[in-house]
Amino acid sequence: MAVFDRYDSYYDRAMEAYCSNKKIDPKDINDEHNKIIAERACVHIGFYLTWIINNNLEGDIHKEHDGENLEKVRKEEMTGVDFFLTCCDGKLWSDDFNDEGLAFTEYYYTSEQFMKDYVDFVLNELYDIPCEFDFVWKDYKKFKVILDKRYKAFCKNEKF
Repeated sequence: MAVFDRYDSYYDRAMEAYCSNKKIDPKDINDEHNKIIAERACVHIGFYLTWIINNNLEGDIHKEHDGENLEKVRKEEMTGVDFFLTCCDGKLWSDDFNDEGLAFTEYYYTSEQFMKDYVDFVLNELYDIPCEFDFVWKDYKKFKVILDKRYKAFCKNEKF
């Protein structure tokens, strides 16, 4: 079982940005701060996982154990970030996808292209910096267009 991503890979970066913006010493981080930092560390994963869920590309493990939360994401009652942290333990595994979702993830998410698309979007569309903002449905819907385009290319066996 492969791990594709994990929030703790971005936690330090998100913590530095949060502490700098809020003028908080890292040793003074409390549980509330920690929750915000963890969420900001995985917005990119949350965007991706939301798209996976909305396209029914999630793994059987989630269909069996997290059906209610899958529906919450689809109804925009739960963000992909919250689903990721709650139902995936903060790690994006191969089991989180069905066969088609896994193939797309191996094609796109694990390539440099996903992060390039994400960083370009954050910088040029949101005028923000990765790991320094919260998941917002309006932002996800803008990024979804990019994911839809990449998935369409994947289905046609096109290269980046």
